[in-house]
Amino acid sequence: MFAAIPEDSPMYKLGPPECTTAAYGNRADALAADLPAYGTVTARAVARMYAALRGEVDSVRLISPERLREVSAVAMTGVDQVFGLPTSWGLGYSIGRIGTEPRETPTVFGGGSYAYADTDTGTTFALTKNRLAPGFDTAEQVAGIVTKAVAYNS
Repeated sequence: MFAAIPEDSPMYKLGPPECTTAAYGNRADALAADLPAYGTVTARAVARMYAALRGEVDSVRLISPERLREVSAVAMTGVDQVFGLPTSWGLGYSIGRIGTEPRETPTVFGGGSYAYADTDTGTTFALTKNRLAPGFDTAEQVAGIVTKAVAYNS
């Protein structure tokens, strides 16, 4: 996917082309670096963080219910200037589950490799990769299975 991105793409404002490869992202020094918007975390930790945004976890709630409504509501819709895809954003979080249109899953907010909370079902989900790769097909399939299981058990 990254090989098809033109050299003048806004994506390269994030960093030079050589820093957007899986080989770079999997280097020990890149994984150990303290870079803004990057994190080396477990899926369990990210899901727990989203759960604490959505509600109380072990007596800790990261934001109030009022603030949750603000951050998970659509604040901007348009074309992502980096990836060129239609997108909707709340305050710091994308709106809608990856692989769906935001209007199909408006109660879902998230970000990162593949993590989200659903304010309607109470579900939080996170999937982390062992190796950086550009696609999210497997993550979308797993999230779809989880979503169906939650709906079935509700």
